[in-house]
Amino acid sequence: MQIIPSKKIRYGKLFWLPILLLALASCKDTTNKGLNHLIDSVANKTSWGYNDEKVKTKALKTLRQALDGDQKLSAKSKFDIYNAFYFYYFFGRKYEKALPYTDSMLNVIEATKDKKRYIKELAGTYYCKGDVLFRLGAYEEAYKNYFLAKKLQPVITDRCANSNYSYRIAMILYRQSKYTDAIHYFQETLEEVRTCKQNFQEVYKQQELFNNIALCYSKLSKADSALVFYQKALTFIEKNDTVPIRNWYYKSARGVIYGNMGGELLSQKKFDEAEKLLKQSIAINDQPKYDTVDAVTAKIKLIKVYLETNQTDSAFKYLKILEKDSKRLKMLDHIQSYHFLNAKYLSSVGQNQQAFDHLYRYTTLTDSLQKELDKIKSTNIDERFRNLNNENEINNLKREAEIQQRYLYITLLFICMAVSIVVLIYNYWRKSRRNVKQLTTLNNEISLQKDKLQEALIKLGLSDKEKDTILRAVAHDLRNPVVGISSLTKLMILEDEENVNIDKLKLIDGACSNALHLIDDIIEAAENKEGLDITLKKNEQDLIPIVKNAIELLKYRADEKKQLIVFETDTQNLAINIYGQKIERVVGNLISNAIKFSEIGKEIKVKVEKKQNEVLVSVTDKGIGIPDKIGKDIFQLFTPSKRFGTKGEKSYGLGLSICKQIITAHEGEIGYKNNPGGGTTFSFTLPLV
Repeated sequence: MQIIPSKKIRYGKLFWLPILLLALASCKDTTNKGLNHLIDSVANKTSWGYNDEKVKTKALKTLRQALDGDQKLSAKSKFDIYNAFYFYYFFGRKYEKALPYTDSMLNVIEATKDKKRYIKELAGTYYCKGDVLFRLGAYEEAYKNYFLAKKLQPVITDRCANSNYSYRIAMILYRQSKYTDAIHYFQETLEEVRTCKQNFQEVYKQQELFNNIALCYSKLSKADSALVFYQKALTFIEKNDTVPIRNWYYKSARGVIYGNMGGELLSQKKFDEAEKLLKQSIAINDQPKYDTVDAVTAKIKLIKVYLETNQTDSAFKYLKILEKDSKRLKMLDHIQSYHFLNAKYLSSVGQNQQAFDHLYRYTTLTDSLQKELDKIKSTNIDERFRNLNNENEINNLKREAEIQQRYLYITLLFICMAVSIVVLIYNYWRKSRRNVKQLTTLNNEISLQKDKLQEALIKLGLSDKEKDTILRAVAHDLRNPVVGISSLTKLMILEDEENVNIDKLKLIDGACSNALHLIDDIIEAAENKEGLDITLKKNEQDLIPIVKNAIELLKYRADEKKQLIVFETDTQNLAINIYGQKIERVVGNLISNAIKFSEIGKEIKVKVEKKQNEVLVSVTDKGIGIPDKIGKDIFQLFTPSKRFGTKGEKSYGLGLSICKQIITAHEGEIGYKNNPGGGTTFSFTLPLV
């Protein structure tokens, strides 16, 4: 139910709890009804996701005895037993032990030789195997199992059962920070779950989906939308919390939502309201059998509240509690948050050396978690599924070709048997054989040329991918030492109370900041090299505020050179279908270049014009201009046509390349021209339709 603990994504909590609720299904096998009923009761009605170890251990013992006994069990009962063992080890984070049980579940279904009867169980098993492989970091194998489950959707034709697929895609997109796309799939899951038979499991899942959508809006900095969906989740719980035996489930869910709402209020600096909700969350889920992992997340947020409001004693108290919880749960993101918050606390009380030690540990853990996150982000799930589908179709075609080849052999055999009777057919066959031989020779030559061309293309593609991989790896490896230098420099600035070395330290900090910007540009350029896919991220936005915001962010740099940025537009509102964040990046890069290559005191003009079918955005400066000999390749990646700014500002040859990638993805055009009176005008177009 809770996606994030503090700064890092805690994937397991949200992703895996509903799997148990969706997978629990009752069975009514006619063979050995008493034993099968017992297995159904124990396997499917035990809460494997919570902390009552005595109950779970007793249940496992009963199931093991039934499995090892002499009585003949139905296929459904065996499946339920293996399914129960899978969930026990999965929720206990013993993923290596959980994995073999997914194979046992598949073997049970294979042994029935009637997959259609157990089609939903088969799809559920593939999802389970994909889930545990995902947790073990075997993402490629996980996607293959999700794809196998997805292939069964047309056979199942049950929107309720197909909600498993939508849910997992939503979770993967969330982990890849594609929050807008994740909202779409969470909402699709919600609609599919509403088609299910409304038992407790399906009802309970709906409040969790409201919570997930709210978290996505929170990550998109849409606080109002997030709070609306948190309130929807609470309203839904109040409406459905009517059965006393289920009360503790809903109570735990309330605790999670209170914690999430407290985090949202914390980001809005509403500290008193945030503190109240976080304490309510901790009071609920810090109890035995409740969501203790989520309680730790709420404690992390509460410590942030106390640090923001300078309540150091309260912060110290909860830091001690967080230290114990982190050691007990052994979750890297909790440990990372502990070191970060402890560093902040120690710095606030003047213990800078100890603060630096914790900050160093935090940075080290950040590197480990970031590498894992980058590994997840490196795959486009839609593209990967398309590739798997293509591979599947190719294999089907190969099998069809083999069958057709066998038919051909049989046909030839009959022809040979009929030769003595049908001489005319034999003569025509001889002629056709010569033709086939010539055709085969030509075909072999074509195939040989095709294979050589394919091999050359593959080698070229691999070389290009290896280069991009090395580029991203080097950029990521450079980030952490630069971040470490920046953190150390900031601490030294805080310690330099007499301002002895303040100017030098600020120069170092500024250099670190420039280096980080360069690293970000390198990573974005490498990731966008094959073309941006912004289809799902585009929405109707007002272009004018986006351009104004880009200007405001760069005014301080213009002020340093006593330059004036003038904005002109022939319309005050201009709704257009764009990816706003990327377009703001383009405008910012063009203004930044105008500042860099203009002399002190010059004017820079930014203009937005609405044409018949497009919008024209231009940035005009009175700077040093662009010589014709270097103008032809300024939009190339890592262009050699780099020059220093009028005050010696460094240029890396990346900004205009990224701008071109973004505008091309929007089906627009970008270019420049030298002004007759000096300086340059860069402009780009965006289609209105």
